[in-house]
Amino acid sequence: SRTDLSRMAPTVMIQILTTLVVLLCISVYGADTAAKKQVAKKSDPNDNKGNTPFFLQDPYDNMCLGPKGFTTCDENTLWVLTKRAGKKTYSLVSLLNTNTNGGLCLERKASFFGLLTSDRVSIGSCNSARAKSWDFEFVDQTHVKLSTNGQCLVRGKKQYKSTVSVQSCKKGEFSPLVYHPTAVHENGFFLKAADGTCFDGVRFRACDGPGSNKILWGVGIRYVWGEAKRYLFSFNVQDRANCLTGKGSTVFKGPCKDSGTTEWALSNGQLTFGSKGSTCVARRTDDTAALVKCNTAFEYLSLEVPSVYTNEQLTEMLRSPNLSKADKEVLADALQRKTTIMSG
Repeated sequence: SRTDLSRMAPTVMIQILTTLVVLLCISVYGADTAAKKQVAKKSDPNDNKGNTPFFLQDPYDNMCLGPKGFTTCDENTLWVLTKRAGKKTYSLVSLLNTNTNGGLCLERKASFFGLLTSDRVSIGSCNSARAKSWDFEFVDQTHVKLSTNGQCLVRGKKQYKSTVSVQSCKKGEFSPLVYHPTAVHENGFFLKAADGTCFDGVRFRACDGPGSNKILWGVGIRYVWGEAKRYLFSFNVQDRANCLTGKGSTVFKGPCKDSGTTEWALSNGQLTFGSKGSTCVARRTDDTAALVKCNTAFEYLSLEVPSVYTNEQLTEMLRSPNLSKADKEVLADALQRKTTIMSG
């Protein structure tokens, strides 16, 4: 069975993503050598999170930190923590959002033509020094304090509740954020259309049946001249060297080392290609895929993860008093389908 993120409430979605084997396989390529990485694993308690997509959730209202402030917890609010060459601090890279604000990293903004630092925080260039200087500190087993150069991340200090900014940590105030890691890259993920078919890199086809393991995807991030570049690679072991590739109006699987494999994004149902996110994967009448301007056409796609819950875990989740009626129906349906398959 599989779990569709679009049907779940934010809190349940986080519970599912943090317990499931998530279909997100993140490969982060830095400038460090293999030897340096091995040293980092021994000395840096955060290093393992470089391969783990996670949510940062406000415990007071369960909203998640996104590229432009706090919002609903969904795939658009997933982050990856990456170490930068020559730095003891980190970059927070948006896992799937489009590059429409000059980059993919959480950044303390600048003012006066970039000469002065601002207290505003938003997504921006990964090559900026202000995007490479985040400290990711656990204040207890679950809560994180984000800070940069002695300035702590706070919420709602700029008139509007869901905005984020920084202020001096000496004031003793910061926004404690609950760190929700998703389970680590075990199975890959489907790119699923609204009619239930899946995108295999060339066409839309049934998600089940023979060859279904060849339509699973993983997400990778590599740095090119300091900027984070995202790519979607085939999760199948025999096909792992191939990535989703765009060239003109054509979309296909090609060698990951070739041009046209980076700058993919998935946001608001649009699988986009290019630095500005203005070109989308669309679906022709014969179910083959094409790249066209998003204002012309696009095929709505969602990320779908496989469920590895046991019947006992699903039953326990159904007992939660915080579940809405709709969420209970989704979980009850999942339990019924699992029971039917096992009994059949």
